Amino acid sequence: MNRIVSLLFFGCMGIAVQAQVYTFATDAQERGYYNRPYERYEAEPNLCEASGVFLAPSDDQRDLQSEASHQQALQLRNTTDSVSWIINKAGEGLTLRFSLPDNEQGTGRTSDIDIYAGGTKLKTLRLDSRWAWQYCNANYPQNAPLTGNVIIRMRFDEVHTRLSRKIQTGERLTIRKSANDNITCTIDFAELEPVPAAVTFESVSGSNKVAFNGSGDIADFIAAHEGQTIYIPEGRWETAKRIYLRSQNNTRLIGAGMWYSEIYYTAPSDNISTYDKRGIEASSDNLVVEGLYFNTACRQRYYNQEDSKQVGKAFMGGWGTGSVIRNCWAEHFECGAWIADYSGKSSKNLLVEHCRFRNNYADGFNCSQASEGHTIRYCSFRNNGDDDMASWSTGRRTKNIEFSYCTAENNWRASSLGFFGGTAPSAHHLAIFDALESGIRVNADFAGTGFTAGSAVTIHDVTVSHCGCVSGTKGSKGDFWANAQGAVNIGNTNYYDVPNVHLNDIDVLDSRGNAFYIRSKSGKNLNGLTLNDIRIDGAGGYGIYYSGATGDVYYCHLEIYNCAKGEQTAHMPTFVIHECGENTGIPFESSADGEETVYYDLLGRPATTLQPNSLYKRVIKKQH
Repeated sequence: MNRIVSLLFFGCMGIAVQAQVYTFATDAQERGYYNRPYERYEAEPNLCEASGVFLAPSDDQRDLQSEASHQQALQLRNTTDSVSWIINKAGEGLTLRFSLPDNEQGTGRTSDIDIYAGGTKLKTLRLDSRWAWQYCNANYPQNAPLTGNVIIRMRFDEVHTRLSRKIQTGERLTIRKSANDNITCTIDFAELEPVPAAVTFESVSGSNKVAFNGSGDIADFIAAHEGQTIYIPEGRWETAKRIYLRSQNNTRLIGAGMWYSEIYYTAPSDNISTYDKRGIEASSDNLVVEGLYFNTACRQRYYNQEDSKQVGKAFMGGWGTGSVIRNCWAEHFECGAWIADYSGKSSKNLLVEHCRFRNNYADGFNCSQASEGHTIRYCSFRNNGDDDMASWSTGRRTKNIEFSYCTAENNWRASSLGFFGGTAPSAHHLAIFDALESGIRVNADFAGTGFTAGSAVTIHDVTVSHCGCVSGTKGSKGDFWANAQGAVNIGNTNYYDVPNVHLNDIDVLDSRGNAFYIRSKSGKNLNGLTLNDIRIDGAGGYGIYYSGATGDVYYCHLEIYNCAKGEQTAHMPTFVIHECGENTGIPFESSADGEETVYYDLLGRPATTLQPNSLYKRVIKKQH
């Protein structure tokens, strides 16, 4: 449910040109990272000028474009093939989502493209697929190519660069293949944004501050100055060590900006002696990390596919009380962040905002063990290999975790939002697009302390578009085990009850399979489920699919349209349905396009038999 906004600008000859910026319908609802600084330019038919080959939309996971936005992309196969757009808002910060083929060793290939503004070449940019291409024939993916019954994921990656000048409003941005190497370069989209001026050491507040001068290892420098404000200047600073913030409170790690200051972890993920030498581990109070880009040599989730050998998160530890992570960019880690208080010190009231967690091999951001009061807002999640946004009570329960105003795209395993136990987790104003498996899941798939009785899981004002999967041949359909997953999964209670899940004002659009998958097993319950102001429009399966559901549901204003297999599966006697709200005897309505609006309740009774003050679901049916 997106749309194109075309604006008119007038060039020097007075001729109108049309901007080809792509925008999201969810922006008008302030769902997702609606105030993001960048604008999107899609490499799709009618949205660009191109001389390459467009890949037709496909949800077959064997097809490269199944992982692209809207399952469409453009291939530049020959030298001088290109794609271009008329720019809507001036900017010099360019991000390109692309795919190059892997090589036989799994270490990737490189190829060059040229970037033009109008007729002026600004830069030659090298693309590298070394971080992409994950293969799986068991539980966990790896970067070494596999054959046979294999799942292949993460075929896209991103590169970003600061151009030598702004591409101006109304000017044409062109990406042209320049390398004569017979390597096909696939372009998904470009994003362009104005880059703020670099933060200088002089502009950083506080008297207790020190600047890294590039001498020695940056991890050692930071360790020697904990408790101070540490300025990281413009440049790429490499380290073979993990950075620790755990001996002094009030440490501030301030970069010149995510487009200027990079910390690059050089430890490879396939060496037993160095696999865990990356990321920032923190447990002190009142920490600030701001204005930095984090990247790594890591190319897979675990060392040797062993989950006990985790190869490092960008941010880990409890982060004490009252810490802040702001304007940071993290990619190519095991996880973007895994916040958990394993030390017993504290993990309270962490604020994370205006960050980008992309192209990681597992979770984007997970608040686990004893995390409490954390707020993650105004962030971008993209192309992560496990839950983008999650809270999991592995031991001591999490409490009051909130995800808000975030956009999650192209998640390739698990879900974009996942709650697994805890007290009062919440999420609101999210935009979730193109997850290969679930968009939202609230369940007990994983062992832990479960949900707190009497508290609620609250999710509202969320759009889930083109998510979920259908079962089928492994590698072409389904999740990592070829199973079906709903765009929204509630229950599957292996370990504990999943009570009081409250879903309000949710749009579930264009689902690949079932829009909602509501299920129970192992004698566990889904008591107190609430569906209020839910709109399901388009599904390859059912609007609501029940599987062994036990418990009860309250529903108000539930609308279901255009589901290939029907509005819902048969009502289950173990799942009690309660109506709420009002109905004033709405009559049948016929529309000009030959469709008929019919009102039913969740038990299948038509509107003519409903009692006063009972509520309805609304279903669109074709007249015959």
